[in-house]
Amino acid sequence: MNVQLLNKKEAIFESTLTLINENGFHGTPMSQIASHANVATGTIYHYFASKDELITELFAHCRVKTNEHIFNVEESLSYKEKFFYIWNRLVDYYLANKKVFWFVEQFYSSPYYELIQQKKNPSYYGADRMRMFFEEGINAGIIRNVSFPTLISLYIGAATSHVKMVTYGFCKAQKQGREDLIEIIWNGVKNQ
Repeated sequence: MNVQLLNKKEAIFESTLTLINENGFHGTPMSQIASHANVATGTIYHYFASKDELITELFAHCRVKTNEHIFNVEESLSYKEKFFYIWNRLVDYYLANKKVFWFVEQFYSSPYYELIQQKKNPSYYGADRMRMFFEEGINAGIIRNVSFPTLISLYIGAATSHVKMVTYGFCKAQKQGREDLIEIIWNGVKNQ
């Protein structure tokens, strides 16, 4: 794919993110996305067969970008250091990329999430990276052998709640508060 085509696809993704954050999934028709991205409506259909496909592809794109950021970690770090680092990188990424954060939050609460569940391809949506990270800690006996959904609820749930608290102004983005939060999570999951 040449650079011009990649730029059009990126423009479509960026416009879709912006418009969905402003208007929601159902309030964002393909024609509005095309106009906002400065492309013809037919151009969108060149890349995506339907709005459903555009939104699920955008979700996959957001997950890939997020994972590229959060898993950019030094292999020489201890597992505990990686645990803290990845969590903080996720919070930082979502605070710096609020459109991505709110899109992902909306996506998980929508029928679109059911569409990707039917595909059952976690690697495509980036879920396997986090699963492999947790399995590494469990297999090494560093963290407790609890279910993936439990670990995700603690780890990602706390990160997204913290991002919401900062975004809504309920608390400031303070280093000590974040350190306390991830330390509490660590103490809950580490093998005693």
